[in-house]
Amino acid sequence: MANLFIRFLGIKGTMKLGPTGFRTFIRNCKLSSSNLSMAAMDILYIDITRRWNSMTLDQRDSGMCLQAFVEAFFVLAQRKFKMLPLHEQVASLIDLCEYHLSLLDEKRLVCGRGVPLGGRPPHRGTPQEPSPSAQPAGDNSPPRTSCANKLSLPRHTLS
Repeated sequence: MANLFIRFLGIKGTMKLGPTGFRTFIRNCKLSSSNLSMAAMDILYIDITRRWNSMTLDQRDSGMCLQAFVEAFFVLAQRKFKMLPLHEQVASLIDLCEYHLSLLDEKRLVCGRGVPLGGRPPHRGTPQEPSPSAQPAGDNSPPRTSCANKLSLPRHTLS
């Protein structure tokens, strides 16, 4: 959870997550749905952030602290995975977020944003499977992947 929090902090150097960062987290992890609207996410952010900020003495930075993010994460996990015990709800939500973020990172690499100067994005397959971009040495042709490739569906069933 802390890694997710840090990923969406932004570059301001603060340790509080702003509303834009929280919305980006919701969007990138695909947590918004017909049952959980973006408006409901905004209300969740405001309610939890106000409560936690009223308890702290340091009012210099506005936004959601890590503890507030953890609380919001638990609420989201409980709403997404209703039928599981709490620890499994949280673990499932972490898995779901990591899955969607890895797809997003992979897509960014393949589409050219963030591709190293050497050209090819790193292979994310299992150690046993050969790299799909493995080619004979000296072959400088572009990778065979395109941004139009369909990405697989998540292994989680969302409510």
